[in-house]
Amino acid sequence: LLEIEKNREYEQRSTRINMFSILDQFIIDREGKVLTDQIKDYKTLRKHLTKFKEFSSQPVTFKNLNLKFYEEFMDYLSNKLVQRDGTIGLLTNSAGKIIKLLKAFVNYQIANKVIPPVDLSKFVVVTEETDAIYLNENELEIIYKLDLSENRDFEVVRDVFIVGCYTGLRYSDLSNLNSENIDIACGNIHIKQQKVHRAVTIPMLDYVPIILEKYNYMLPKIPQNKFNQAIKEIGKLANINIKVEIVNKKGNSRITAVYEKWELISSHTCRRSFCTNMFRSGFPAEELMKISGHKSSSAFMRYIKIDGAESANRLRTFRKNRLL
Repeated sequence: LLEIEKNREYEQRSTRINMFSILDQFIIDREGKVLTDQIKDYKTLRKHLTKFKEFSSQPVTFKNLNLKFYEEFMDYLSNKLVQRDGTIGLLTNSAGKIIKLLKAFVNYQIANKVIPPVDLSKFVVVTEETDAIYLNENELEIIYKLDLSENRDFEVVRDVFIVGCYTGLRYSDLSNLNSENIDIACGNIHIKQQKVHRAVTIPMLDYVPIILEKYNYMLPKIPQNKFNQAIKEIGKLANINIKVEIVNKKGNSRITAVYEKWELISSHTCRRSFCTNMFRSGFPAEELMKISGHKSSSAFMRYIKIDGAESANRLRTFRKNRLL
């Protein structure tokens, strides 16, 4: 009888436990242990769940994490949520990220026996392929050769950006790069990636040795928001102004916007540019993944920005070389 009572108590726990209190403690426990961006992500999840309570036809509890909850929450994220700039709804990938965070949080509580198992198999993490840009090596050369001697802040941002574009490091790793990671004799960078806890070895290519030596092998730390603002202005100075059409999905709608390319440059452009340029140069994808630290080819290929025409030309060249 005692065992039956314990099981009943465990099964009823998800009804009584306050999801928001558990989420608050979950966030507190992670502070100082994970990247700041991850803490911000979970705080964003909490904000959206709190606002969703006003729209939900059922309580926002662990017990009510069912298909009806998922459909209502996705409808809220895609079609009802009011963003800071007044626009309605999140883009598909942003909504998918919220669901991914919710599943990770709930699964952690299940694994630690805070709540009994919850079936989240219907909670689909929606994604779409984005039109995010990369900079080709000609564009990177123009940026590198810009005379920024009269603007020290821009010069530092430019240098960090170029190192990112020729190492493929995420911004979190780029910001922590120091002399302990540099093997000058071998010309390599050895670093354990923060996000995936994976050790990688990266060759110091092209402009990287010159820039690292310039800063005594310790790159300046720049807040990411300031970096992103500055690198756009640098791209504008470099006349990286080709028109780019970006198409995103929001709910059942598709949103098209046209930008000048410099407007889309950010810290994320570094890793995407590295992967695409090295792949375009003919370096095998399997080996490139060992350097970039990607665990799967599907994740890696999302970083490769090559259009259909270029792929066709690459195949044509490949076949010609095979027949010679």
